[in-house]
Amino acid sequence: MRKLIYPVCVLFCLLSISCSSDEEKDMTENTESELIIGIWKPTKFVDVDQEGTSNTVETYEGCAESNRWTFNENGGFDKEEFRENGNGNCEQDLESSNIESGTWEKIEGKNFKIFITYKDGGTDTDRPEITFPDKNTMRLSYEGDVPEIDYFYGEYTRVE
Repeated sequence: MRKLIYPVCVLFCLLSISCSSDEEKDMTENTESELIIGIWKPTKFVDVDQEGTSNTVETYEGCAESNRWTFNENGGFDKEEFRENGNGNCEQDLESSNIESGTWEKIEGKNFKIFITYKDGGTDTDRPEITFPDKNTMRLSYEGDVPEIDYFYGEYTRVE
């Protein structure tokens, strides 16, 4: 009987260890995916040249501060843009936004990619990459479109 107890205990320990590591992995993946979920407002637009020097090209002020990207748990996202109307008030700009829909996916660690479908039927084949310098800052990066720019990014702050 004693000879049987030792192998059973070893088997039980091995099963316990393998199950807990899978649970920890799932928990880490869920926590990392939760980084993107929420509502984000733009703060600045930056280009980075071939030498790695960052240059803030634009900061968002006025109605542009009301723009929002909302990333949902289901892997989709929405973008809202605002502009000043004739009375000096901000209102949602339904006409100038060219994004019809979008989805996001986790690619590895804390990195994500988005896929955009535009109202004219086009899609974004470059698939911008999203990174997180911290849990409340998101960077949406694109490859540079001129030789002197390596890449550029929009920086966003979590609203909720």
